[in-house]
Amino acid sequence: QAEKLDISIKGEFGALALSADSPVRMGERCTVFIESDLVHHQQRGAEKDDLIAGLSYSIVQNYLNRVVGDRRIGNRIFFQGGTAFNKGVVAAFERYLDKEIIVPENHDVTGAIGVAILAMEERTWEKSGFKGFDLSQRRYEHSSFECKGCPNLCLIRKVSVEGEKPLFYGSRCEKYDVIKRTKGTTIPDLFEEREKILFAPYEGEERLPKDAPEIGIPRILHFHEMLPFWKAFFTELGYRVVLSDATNKELIRKGVENVVAETCFPIKVSHGHILNLLEKGVEKIFLPSIINLKSSHPEIMNSQACPYAQSLPYAIHSSIDFGKTRAEVLQPVLQFGLGKDRLEKGLIRFGKQLHRGSKQITRALEKAERSQSLFYQSLLHRGKEVLDHTEPHEKVMVIVGRPYNSCDSGVNLDIPKKLRDLGVLPIPMDFLPLESVPPLDEIREMYWRYGQRILAAGRIVREDPRLYSVYITNFGCGPDSFISHFFRDLSKGKPYLQLEIDEHSADAGAITRCEAFLDSLKGAKVERLPTLKRQRAETNRNKKIYIPRMCDHSYAVAAAFKACGVDAEVIPESDEETLYWGRKLTSGKECYPCIVTTGDMVKLLKDPNLAHERAAFFMPSGNGPCRFGQYHRFHRLILDDLGFEHVPVYSPNQDETLYSDLGIMGSRFTRLGWQGIVAVDLLTKKLLETRPYEKKKGKSDQVYQESLDRVCRAILNGNDLETALQKSIEHFHQIEMEGPGSKPLIGIVGEIFVRLNRFSNED
Repeated sequence: QAEKLDISIKGEFGALALSADSPVRMGERCTVFIESDLVHHQQRGAEKDDLIAGLSYSIVQNYLNRVVGDRRIGNRIFFQGGTAFNKGVVAAFERYLDKEIIVPENHDVTGAIGVAILAMEERTWEKSGFKGFDLSQRRYEHSSFECKGCPNLCLIRKVSVEGEKPLFYGSRCEKYDVIKRTKGTTIPDLFEEREKILFAPYEGEERLPKDAPEIGIPRILHFHEMLPFWKAFFTELGYRVVLSDATNKELIRKGVENVVAETCFPIKVSHGHILNLLEKGVEKIFLPSIINLKSSHPEIMNSQACPYAQSLPYAIHSSIDFGKTRAEVLQPVLQFGLGKDRLEKGLIRFGKQLHRGSKQITRALEKAERSQSLFYQSLLHRGKEVLDHTEPHEKVMVIVGRPYNSCDSGVNLDIPKKLRDLGVLPIPMDFLPLESVPPLDEIREMYWRYGQRILAAGRIVREDPRLYSVYITNFGCGPDSFISHFFRDLSKGKPYLQLEIDEHSADAGAITRCEAFLDSLKGAKVERLPTLKRQRAETNRNKKIYIPRMCDHSYAVAAAFKACGVDAEVIPESDEETLYWGRKLTSGKECYPCIVTTGDMVKLLKDPNLAHERAAFFMPSGNGPCRFGQYHRFHRLILDDLGFEHVPVYSPNQDETLYSDLGIMGSRFTRLGWQGIVAVDLLTKKLLETRPYEKKKGKSDQVYQESLDRVCRAILNGNDLETALQKSIEHFHQIEMEGPGSKPLIGIVGEIFVRLNRFSNED
């Protein structure tokens, strides 16, 4: 950001920050991603020194809220690392914390000093082999080159010290290593075993004629789990399956360069795989829109794929012009989670596109399901076999994630191999009996299929002292912005490592994180943790329900509650205090409405005049795949962590007994609430049609507010809502207007909460 402001980070940044009079507020995102806020304040005429000071404060807030969190900060604060050179950041820490910050001598190399001390404590040698004691007196050269031994095209760094063999680093394999690591050679490579099972030839492939038609399948997303199904299905229909190449750096580069919008890493990689199939000359590419997958338990009603995975077959056309190729994209909409009959009907419709009859499709489906079942059985059998031979004192790292980001070595930075090199056994998550985990609340209310499996793995790891989690996620993963919170809550009392990976992630950083994690486990107590059970807050009709103020429709919902005998009130409008609490208590990766509603709830609970014993919150839910349906669970975690366990968060989807517990008839409340929302919709429409042409400024807003009050009174008192609306429309028609219909009509699109919430869209 300093470069964008045309200043030197070393010479000018700190001095400018210290000279600022009114630092701007830029939130607390990492400064790499804060450019939009910077441009916004520039356009409003903010001075350069105030912008720099604002950046300094954003660094402080990001660190304190994202790294320190709710941990206690002492009075003697030691600031180490290269950032401590920046006097502006040091001053921002001191001002924000109102405490002295100590910057030690040699603060930029304290990490290196610490490593040297650790090496001395761990040494098993008599004479040191460290090469740095006299390096300043010896000649050495540093260079780099690109290895072309495989498609990864690793950048190899070479250090040549006078009189010694050159040292190399930077490769993903051990081709240039002088000293080969041997710790992992006796540890089974379960990820390689899984890959062999996944990509094993289907028994009918050898019977296909040489000129059999081809269907290309990219090694992406669900195919890292469902490939046995699709390979059997297409082979039985007479097609030869052609796979894209294994993920490598070149393929990733092409995918990243091809996307036209910022997405998560696996979707970027998917673009590269599809381009790879086009390069192979494949004329049919299979890219289904899979809405859901088979649920692991009858009590789990939804098992959704994420929105990116569902929409990739359509979004890919904005990046690749298939009209310029010979390839046809086959993109049927399929639902595995609604029973076999529904799936069969979808495949029969798809079969018409392939000129295959319903009997052929049904027979191919039977073979495909059998093949997929054998794949699952093989993984579980091998997992049980390995764990049965694992001693109680041994540590096993469960690689938690989705198959396409945890089992693809090109996407996961080869973390499993790195862990094997460090002397521990990594095991794929789907080698564990995930379906044996009972669907407790955190799994039953999780509608993303991979979220269910991640939390089930968390349960198994929690209760087995030998197992530890390495959670692999990706920048920009919407579901993980919530799942990671639930996983952390589930893992309380047991350490785990979370790695966030994208195209910029480097091997060196991943190795360091893995080494540090394993080192932290050396002193960890090995014990079985009790099953985690979260207590529900008491529900009764004496509570006062507070409703988030997304827009004026909330007042109609509050009136519906009151009409059913339950006290209700709309939460006051959001403000800067809302954002303070919202940003402090979230990771910043959640969607903005979740941050705002979290802040509103906490702000209300911090009010000393609030009767906490009567307070309750109402947060609607959903069945996915949008993240909105997870808000109420996230809010429950936040309130519990703040000590408000007794304050309920009511959600219509969370409990079928909600309405009876509140002593109201669900159908009556639903009817009144729906009628009220429609009524406010009509009033809003009339306001927007009238206000641009009013002669007397403010008259439309006045009539609208009076009409809103009239509608809410009608709902509350059981009066005729239609009559109240007719009267309101008459009042709107009495407003004097100039040239109605003469101005251009502007449509506003975007996320529903931000579109409707005045604070969020800056009115």
